[in-house]
Amino acid sequence: MTPHHLHATAAAWSLQAARGHLHRHADDEAAQIAAEALEAPSMLHSPAWGRRHALGGHGDPTPGMVVVATDPRPARRNRWAEMLHRSTAKLRWLADQLPTAPAGPDPWWRLYDALPRLQPGTAALIARHLADEDRWIREAVGVGPDRAPLPGVPCPHCGERQLVVQTAGPVDAWTVVCATGRLCTGGGCPCGMPGAVEGVPHIWRRADAIGAVAGAAPANPTREDRP
Repeated sequence: MTPHHLHATAAAWSLQAARGHLHRHADDEAAQIAAEALEAPSMLHSPAWGRRHALGGHGDPTPGMVVVATDPRPARRNRWAEMLHRSTAKLRWLADQLPTAPAGPDPWWRLYDALPRLQPGTAALIARHLADEDRWIREAVGVGPDRAPLPGVPCPHCGERQLVVQTAGPVDAWTVVCATGRLCTGGGCPCGMPGAVEGVPHIWRRADAIGAVAGAAPANPTREDRP
């Protein structure tokens, strides 16, 4: 699997996690809207006045006279649900562009299933779309990327101990990037990545990055440094 495919896979899992946050926001908002709809209708002061006198004038307003607003108030918009619907529509559109994508109701799964069969250039394009969508949702719901430091393990490329695990998705799908942001130099790059591509940010499978120095990681990592 090329670096382009690894970036696309990592972006897909990150987006899936972000959409989970968005789905919970939409469900919470739907429950709140439903609760508001069940509230008692508002009581309004009556616009009607007291009985008409013989002189043609009106008396004082009748005490305690009210009317009940029986017309249902229109439910307010669930903007989180609208955002989720828009995201799903974009994923469906992306999946429909890929001839290798299988049929099915879940556009995210269709994209994920198709990723290994894509040409590297197509995988890179899909990765950018997924990363943009992931960033847009995370900024809206106020959550950062799913990442954790990988302490004690040197970068296969630069040797610095600034590796970060991208922890969205199942453990066997986790990937590792270097926080220095240095780019691959291609075939002669010391990163050791199969199919190394010049100019692409380094990325490795977690197991490949840990390699023989796996024992350098804490035996009982905390949530903050759990690889």
